[in-house]
Amino acid sequence: MFGLTFEKLFLVAIIAGFVLGPQRLPGYAHRLGRAVRTLRHFVDSTRSTAEAEMGVPLRRSEWESLDLKQYDPRRIVADALRENDALRENDTGTPADPDLVAEAARVRPGQKYLITGPSSHPRRVLIESLPENDPRRIASETSTRENAC
Repeated sequence: MFGLTFEKLFLVAIIAGFVLGPQRLPGYAHRLGRAVRTLRHFVDSTRSTAEAEMGVPLRRSEWESLDLKQYDPRRIVADALRENDALRENDTGTPADPDLVAEAARVRPGQKYLITGPSSHPRRVLIESLPENDPRRIASETSTRENAC
């Protein structure tokens, strides 16, 4: 917190003890404790007031469970471009990327996820979430149909 370690705080306390003296140090320590309690009460009351007015709990655990990345503009634009590419594929009937065909050849029977991207940042893609005409999805469905027969 602010780069303050226990050692630094201890050093400040020793210097304060020398500067203030033994007579005034307990009074200042009492004032510091009162100020910290007042600040903590202020934060708690402000949080409860904000929760009451917004109707939304402001608990850290509940905020961490939300996926706030879905509101990232870069992600929204990337999803829109992917949908546009998928619509183009549907119109032409052929895949826009020959790499998809190469990935489709590596699909194993019963595989649920595709691992795409570089090895430094791999990305798991659920095969069922791919468009119906995606060659990777078609290959996985063909592989499972052949195994079922």
